[in-house]
Amino acid sequence: MRPRVTKVDDRHFWYRRSFFGENISNGNWIIAMVLLLSGGGALQQGWIVTSIGLGIAGALGFVWNEAVAKTATIVGIWLAAGAGSAWVLGLACDAMFGTAAIGHAIGLVIAIAGVVMTID
Repeated sequence: MRPRVTKVDDRHFWYRRSFFGENISNGNWIIAMVLLLSGGGALQQGWIVTSIGLGIAGALGFVWNEAVAKTATIVGIWLAAGAGSAWVLGLACDAMFGTAAIGHAIGLVIAIAGVVMTID
């Protein structure tokens, strides 16, 4: 009998097949974990809706379908960008105008516009 020779995966680590799932690359797992950790940070800050969105996007990054994982990753990144900009703009608007709600609304608009642009 001949010994079985397995092909060595010589792609970069980011694109290499993950040990956790055959069809998901390592990059998807790393981004999914970052999204879940961002959701935990948002939950600790009291941003419940944002943390739910980031948690769902991070959880969908673990599925076995590459297309769903990529879409969830993109939507989660837009949610994280919207939450980050809402926090920064909330601080700036609170310092300038005395109300953080304006900055939070602008951050929400950024997140919604990014998700809509991704879907289209």
